[in-house]
Amino acid sequence: MKTYPKFAVLFLITTSIFSACASVKPEYDTEDKKLAGKVVEQYHRLYNEQNYEEIFNTAHKDAKATKSKEGLGYVLAEAFEKYGKHISSELVYSKVTSIDANQKQVEFAYQSKFERGVRNETFLIVTNDQQGALYAIGELSDDELKKLK
Repeated sequence: MKTYPKFAVLFLITTSIFSACASVKPEYDTEDKKLAGKVVEQYHRLYNEQNYEEIFNTAHKDAKATKSKEGLGYVLAEAFEKYGKHISSELVYSKVTSIDANQKQVEFAYQSKFERGVRNETFLIVTNDQQGALYAIGELSDDELKKLK
């Protein structure tokens, strides 16, 4: 009978360790946030692959008209050199605003872990009923992030 409590304790400790290591996807409360969340997931995947050209190619058409592919690639390459690969993100702020009858603007702020540090990322994503497209990315200081919370 004594092996059962020992097994239960060992099982609980093992489960706790593995669940702490798992990357948890945030639950989004609207369809627009779900679409925007997919854009962020795709961005992080492409960022880790250092596929900056595809990040630019899948961006919103208005964003591509005002930014250069080379400029974006340069900024992202610098970030990759400084922080390394993206590991996980915690959503700390979100806001949805209507642009018109068909489009919404979704703002996200994440506290993200990378190989070589933590970074506060912001995303501005434009959605319609079927998809989302990256419009802008940015970085916030810890103080700026606290003001959003």
